[in-house]
Amino acid sequence: MSTALASPVFREKAPEPHFGEGLPPASALLLQARIKDLKLHLSGTLLERFIGQLYDELEAKGLSLRPPCYLSDQWGCPSGVPVIGIPFYLADPNLLQIEDALGAGAENERDIMMYLRHEAGHAFNYAFKLYEGDEWRKLFGDYSKPYVDTYKPHPFSRKYVVHISGWYAQKHPDEDFAETFAVWLTPNSKWPERYKGWSAIRKLQYVDQIVQKVGRTPQIVTLDERDMEVEQMEETVLDHYRQRMLEEKIDTSIGETLDQDLLALFEAEGVGNTGADTLVRAERQSLIQSVTQYSGVSRGVVKSVLDHLLERISALKLSVHRDKAREYMTRLTALLTALAMNYLFTDKFFEND
Repeated sequence: MSTALASPVFREKAPEPHFGEGLPPASALLLQARIKDLKLHLSGTLLERFIGQLYDELEAKGLSLRPPCYLSDQWGCPSGVPVIGIPFYLADPNLLQIEDALGAGAENERDIMMYLRHEAGHAFNYAFKLYEGDEWRKLFGDYSKPYVDTYKPHPFSRKYVVHISGWYAQKHPDEDFAETFAVWLTPNSKWPERYKGWSAIRKLQYVDQIVQKVGRTPQIVTLDERDMEVEQMEETVLDHYRQRMLEEKIDTSIGETLDQDLLALFEAEGVGNTGADTLVRAERQSLIQSVTQYSGVSRGVVKSVLDHLLERISALKLSVHRDKAREYMTRLTALLTALAMNYLFTDKFFEND
């Protein structure tokens, strides 16, 4: 099964965007370069420090495991193999700017450590084949359960820990374990207090006990077979993002249906003192993160519907009063969350009459 994070939702092809618009010259030039030709590496980058921090955390918790890390096309741990793939764009500041502009926002230091701890959970699971144990199956479920990109989480369920946004532990038993391990590993997480009274605490206690049992023993699995390594990525940076947009694009089927809602949410052309699209673009990453965090809807879905709303806001030439920016964003967040939750539970954004 695939353990890559944040798998996209595929529905239809995306329209050709204005790639590179607004990017600094140095970043824009990279769009035409083949990724393999950029000679990206971990040595000497901030990622090397973060990986070192992960290893220190594993050591402090009594684990000799040091999963090898490599640059790839996305976060992931090949199924059954205790290695960690890290997105290539995190190894270069100019590529980070491209990810901010064309993706849903590049990870910050906190995000990177969260993902590394999550992937280390997969690596620990695979290194010792924990998923074959009766206790593991009793707590987390059947590891061989089909792995699907879409899932319908139960927000705020106390059966699962909360770590990566979107209630990610509920996606699959393998993800449940990885998320539980990540919470257990995080320094100062105070999980015994945080999860007191939750049924998820039994999973955390299992991690604590199994680490004490096997943490200093030799790995059962020592494979180092890697998914797409950066040296194998033949496509250009531009083609990489084109493909991602195609994969993440969904058929929103909204059209102009929400125009009246947007007209009520923002001001008409010329009434405010700046364009509404300018405000929304400035808050785009924060909106995607917030709605994904609490709705459980994938970043691809949230990004697609927000980008559609942005197109309509621009087409309608809506405006805002700068001193009321927080009010506009609160209302837009509520609208976006309602659309996302409708999609989560009905597979569409609203009922058509």
